[in-house]
Amino acid sequence: MKTAMLALLLSLGSTACLAAAASKSEHVGDLICAVGDQTPKAGMICVFRNKNTGLEETYQGSLANAGVAKSVTPKRTMLWSVNAKPTVELKPGVLAQRYEAPESEQKTAKSVEGEVKPGVSLNLITDKNDDLSALATLTLELKLLSAPT
Repeated sequence: MKTAMLALLLSLGSTACLAAAASKSEHVGDLICAVGDQTPKAGMICVFRNKNTGLEETYQGSLANAGVAKSVTPKRTMLWSVNAKPTVELKPGVLAQRYEAPESEQKTAKSVEGEVKPGVSLNLITDKNDDLSALATLTLELKLLSAPT
């Protein structure tokens, strides 16, 4: 009886650990974006490098910061860490979607989450600007231009 109870507890613990691991995002690559002039959206070209395969995809995108008087500084490079939950399939075009900062981060906007695939998020690593407050309520949209076949 004690052995069966212990086995049940271990089984439940393992299931809880697996569920917790599945909900965590892991770093899957980097996204480097060259941002152009903002009028009112900044156009940009981005390259995503998958850290596991080394393959690169090119995206065309736009960057907007609605509700902020100060515009995003034009002509700069932004580096994002791309994170995904283990359940997200990393096939070509996985980043093609609209991203917004979660409500909890609207003031700092160092992280944006996908709307269509919420298991994918982008975390700002570097930015030529020291003042990230201009990126509050950030909206980022990416469309796939090219991917390896």
